[in-house]
Amino acid sequence: MGRMHSTGEAPHLASLLNEMKEGLDTVSRKIQSLTAKVKEGQYPTADGFSYLEAKNLLLLNYCQSLVYYLLRKAKGFSIEEHPVVRSIIEIRLYLEKIRPIDKKQQYQIQKLMKVGENASKSDIPSVAGQVASNKSEDVSKYRPNPDMLESKIDLTDPDGDGVYHPPRIAPTSFEEKTSKYERNARRREKEILKHSKQSDYIRTLMNDMEERPEEVRDFEGTSREVDRHIAQFEERARKEEEMFTRVPLSKEERRREKMLKKSRNGLQGLTESFFDEVKTLPFEDKSGDQMMGSGNGSSRNGRLKKRKRRH
Repeated sequence: MGRMHSTGEAPHLASLLNEMKEGLDTVSRKIQSLTAKVKEGQYPTADGFSYLEAKNLLLLNYCQSLVYYLLRKAKGFSIEEHPVVRSIIEIRLYLEKIRPIDKKQQYQIQKLMKVGENASKSDIPSVAGQVASNKSEDVSKYRPNPDMLESKIDLTDPDGDGVYHPPRIAPTSFEEKTSKYERNARRREKEILKHSKQSDYIRTLMNDMEERPEEVRDFEGTSREVDRHIAQFEERARKEEEMFTRVPLSKEERRREKMLKKSRNGLQGLTESFFDEVKTLPFEDKSGDQMMGSGNGSSRNGRLKKRKRRH
């Protein structure tokens, strides 16, 4: 009743059986030789590695399930919903899951195998008894030994006090031997470059020389105070986007913003002179000092004198 008559699986099953027969013949010869050596006492199996024992039991159960599975296939019995299929899948999953454990235990297993190969036949019973009597000592024997590390302290040094001193690798600043005049000149160049970058005239000139796209503004004639306020507002907006939170305004900032909105509707730039844009250029006089102003008579730096109107 439960037999299956399928002619399509017969050739594939025959090839698998031939391949398994060759593998089983090889395994049988190795197992027979190992069994004979174990019976003679050459390979002691008592107090072995428990992980390998559990793995061998899993492999043995897996092979038995495969043999029973092939037996039912060879006789033509149905294997649908049979417990052997579930057993094969379950054991195969166990074998796949323990692969990381095999890699971790590979070093210890190799060390134990080398000890067994180097030991003579006469010393095998004594080694087996030592392993059985003192397992903890045998396990710690193959662990890393900190005493074998090379010391960083030179004990042969007569001047050494035996105390570890860390190397002096702290960064130190390199001071150039320059005169005061050269340092002042470099400081002056940095100030000139800083003021030049803040100048609208220099920025416009650089944009024209580099053929950058022209920026179209919705308003004209803004003063430097307004430009500075806009730059601070953009910097605050950038920080708010980075920190995902609002940056509160201080009383001074709110007062300045209110004052700028009321002061001539932001048209203070129309009254600024052209000299304010040109004075940041790196012009120097014969003495080497920067010309930052036109003297005491400047309309920006000096005070405006009131003129009496004659009637």
